Amino acid sequence: MENVENKPETPDHLTRPEAIAMLRAKLVKLTDADHCVCTVAQRLGLPCQGFASLPDKEFKQRFAWIAEKRPSASREEMNELANLYLLGRQEATGAAIACDVETREHDLCGGWNSFDNETLEKFYGNVFGRPVKIG
Repeated sequence: MENVENKPETPDHLTRPEAIAMLRAKLVKLTDADHCVCTVAQRLGLPCQGFASLPDKEFKQRFAWIAEKRPSASREEMNELANLYLLGRQEATGAAIACDVETREHDLCGGWNSFDNETLEKFYGNVFGRPVKIG
């Protein structure tokens, strides 16, 4: 008789929309009225890395309309302004998190479209602590 405790964990099988919905629900719980998911991702080291995913120069290029009005702003100040912008876009569009906004608007990244299924599987595994197969 096989010992179930030694059996490797079988990954769940989810569709891409199911996996994204589960991640969205979890990520919403990690954010608050003052911190968009990009700030949380940077702080918690989530796979997308949030604002930390881009070097300073590219970050300022992505948010050039902010950087041009504040040429001496530090990276920390730029992060906060981008955070506030994304929170505002979430509210204006009714989006749950910045990933949903970025899927449409692409200011910082491609949102959910930034993740191929393999990367989404890793992201899901990191967030939920269990493997998943998306397809």
